[in-house]
Amino acid sequence: MADIKVIYVEDSRSSNHALRQALKSEGLNVVFCGGGFDALDELFEDGADIIVSAAHVSDISGYQLAGLIKSSEIDDLLPVVIFHGDDSKTDAFSMQTSRADRFYTNEQLADSKKVASEIRDMAENARLNGWESSRAKDILASTRGFSTQKAHESFGNLLSGLLLERSVNRFARNLITMVEPRAQFLDAFFAGVARLYQFDLFGLVLADNTTPWAAFAVKDGLPAPSYENAVNKACRELKIENNKLASLETRGQLGEGESNVLNLLQVMHVATEKHGVAALVFGARDKEAFDQDVRGFMSVLKNELKPVLQLLLAKQEIEELHSREAFRAAIDSLTGLYNLEFLVGFLQQQLLFSFRQRLPVGLVIIDVDGFSKINEKQGYEFGDSVLTQIANKLLHITRSSDLLARYGGDQFAVVLPNTDIAGTKVLAEKVRSEVELMGLMVDSGNGKAERTTVSVGCATFNMEDLNPETILREAKNALRSAKNAGRNTIGSLS
Repeated sequence: MADIKVIYVEDSRSSNHALRQALKSEGLNVVFCGGGFDALDELFEDGADIIVSAAHVSDISGYQLAGLIKSSEIDDLLPVVIFHGDDSKTDAFSMQTSRADRFYTNEQLADSKKVASEIRDMAENARLNGWESSRAKDILASTRGFSTQKAHESFGNLLSGLLLERSVNRFARNLITMVEPRAQFLDAFFAGVARLYQFDLFGLVLADNTTPWAAFAVKDGLPAPSYENAVNKACRELKIENNKLASLETRGQLGEGESNVLNLLQVMHVATEKHGVAALVFGARDKEAFDQDVRGFMSVLKNELKPVLQLLLAKQEIEELHSREAFRAAIDSLTGLYNLEFLVGFLQQQLLFSFRQRLPVGLVIIDVDGFSKINEKQGYEFGDSVLTQIANKLLHITRSSDLLARYGGDQFAVVLPNTDIAGTKVLAEKVRSEVELMGLMVDSGNGKAERTTVSVGCATFNMEDLNPETILREAKNALRSAKNAGRNTIGSLS
């Protein structure tokens, strides 16, 4: 691939003339930077295909530069290479936490031609895997610029950007727990944005293939034509016909002006991995309203909201199943709960989402004690009645955000998003006690009637293993422990 851009970072203490020349001989476009801040500034302004940095330079180290880049989900595909000079010592901890793609020792750098060829290969592979240099602009919130010559000021700008990212990240993580009902989500969404920045108009448009909707908050008195123009522009850019919006919510009082007073109006697309589109809409009367800080905020908000909007689209997709033929294929005909196939698919998606957000996931498997004897002594129709009554009880016990499924003949499973092992055990104990209190009496075989009980196994998501079979296996092992303990109890391996 032609025109591969390399940002090359070194100073007088870490200079490696042979490596620089070898990179140029490979036909690479090498942009020299005398420090880490100059490299960040170049990256934000014009992008790059790969970063090659000395381990130690005058302002921020190569390790810190790599860590900043790799900590961004957006720029994780951008390869970073760190090399060590004659007087630089390797730092095992910094090497690991930087997450750089390759490290070169001084001995390896002796074959500079080979190193340059490997660097070219890394840049080409990054492009093949989807890296686009234009994405580098979103690596950090700060748009104030960086300079190695102004290191003190640059450290301040960097800290401001990181603090903004942290604040917006916390806001987005809180939203994840409020996606249902939609009114609750929108209350938290608009209130959170208003606490950070005030806009004359701010909106969210979310659309899958069948049920697009939008919600806007406006400053009281904003002329109706300004509002209509913003809605129309957002719908045009997302290719939604206005009359096809399933709902359009407006917060704030519109004025009666006859002209559009929004001198700035921006629609920011938010990429998602689900079928559907989303956008944030910002509007202001003042042309100077979108300063560097606001643009940085908007960029961070767009990136941090991606998983939240992805979850909303997933929720809409599940809701849509209820009105389509596919829904019936995901439902157990006896209990009306989701079936095993749907459970495994949902669990896989939930584990992936929770891994990205570093959120816990709980799972319980519920087994009806002595169910085979119930069928044997009182018939299958009575056994089916026991299962449906327990299923209905479970629907009332679990949260709307939990997924409840029939796991097997006499077993049920509950997926609990954003729930650690302690919360999982609380739900398990509630299930156990509530079923016992139902008073479902069955023939024990000796002429006496006994209450129907359940045993429950608990497990939580191991962040190192995204395979749903792992958490299912651990929950089943915990269930076996509960059975061995005498039934009508809960089991957990942790």
